[in-house]
Amino acid sequence: NAMLWPVRLVVDFVFFATGIAGGLLENEQIVPRARDFFFTQGGELGVFPTLFLETGFNPNAGARLIAGVGPYGATVRAGYGGPDANVVEARMRYGFSLGFPAVTSLEGYHDRRTGLGYWGLGQTPETDPRNLFRNGPAIGIYRERRERVIAGLGLRPLTNFEVLLSSSLTQRYVQDPEDPNPTSALTDVFYRPSIVGANRTERVLYSELALRYDSRATRTGVAPGLLIEGYGGISQGVIYESARFGRTGFQIAGFASFVRKSSILSPRLAVDALVPWNDVPIPFKEYTGQPTYRGFDNRRDLVSAVASLDYRWHVMRFVAARLFFDVARVFPSLSELRFDHLRWAAGFGFDLHTSSTQVGRVAVAGSLEGFNLLLTLGVPVGFGDRQHRE
Repeated sequence: NAMLWPVRLVVDFVFFATGIAGGLLENEQIVPRARDFFFTQGGELGVFPTLFLETGFNPNAGARLIAGVGPYGATVRAGYGGPDANVVEARMRYGFSLGFPAVTSLEGYHDRRTGLGYWGLGQTPETDPRNLFRNGPAIGIYRERRERVIAGLGLRPLTNFEVLLSSSLTQRYVQDPEDPNPTSALTDVFYRPSIVGANRTERVLYSELALRYDSRATRTGVAPGLLIEGYGGISQGVIYESARFGRTGFQIAGFASFVRKSSILSPRLAVDALVPWNDVPIPFKEYTGQPTYRGFDNRRDLVSAVASLDYRWHVMRFVAARLFFDVARVFPSLSELRFDHLRWAAGFGFDLHTSSTQVGRVAVAGSLEGFNLLLTLGVPVGFGDRQHRE
């Protein structure tokens, strides 16, 4: 009892703090007071300070403006954490009816990040012949400036069925860090053919159609159901960028009551693929990653597969606990499907939600590569959103 007392104390504190936070949000004791302080009397316009870590590990301080009039909503935010750690974003959204719910959106985004790493292509980059290392296998460190414009249209013709259309223009510039280590900068680790797109401006136009079926009664708590999603998209380089390729993939996940109704066992499989359409080399940043893998998302290739198993159960009001196990692999093509060198990650965490929306997640995942702290606050982005991935 004495040895486990500190662990129990931490768990009890997490349960108490997250439960109270969820209760405050649900009972509208905190949010209205904050709105009264930061928003105009009618609630149409608000400005408040922010502190976040979205552009890296350095603190990023800024401000956000939110406006809402009837079905129209808009937000603008900006943050600064240094010359290579800043972000500016603007989003507009309009909801309407076509006999069923519909929403259209437009957004612009700019950010600068540094200290990013590239391992190379393949499941085992150190031995993959496509990676041309200068001085032996290593991680190439780089910084990136990125801008994008996204237009989207979402339709829900049936209760459980959604149609998502989107198109984006992304511009990025990748280069070595300002103060690089001579042996770890991207261009010191890799020869040029392995880092297509580095040290030049890359512009890509991407358009996508996604279809999603989700039969769960709620997407915030613990509920049984079935989720199936598939997508297809076309990428076209513009202005001196001639690479053309397609993207396609799917996700299927089941949510079944296990032992009791308040516990859900959820297996999931997510597959993403990039299909080149010409012989022009593809920029290394466009290769498929693994954002659904809860270990370290540091493998890229033409095809990615991530399988996972989650077990969720209610701990208290507005709080659910989660145990999970992920297995992931990338492949040069579907014909080279293999099950050696699998990467895995296992972890435990908590989900915080109200009756209407998810508030956040916190979890710790461990693997052979180390431990990964996962922290998400705010309304989550659903699977299938390639437009906001790297």
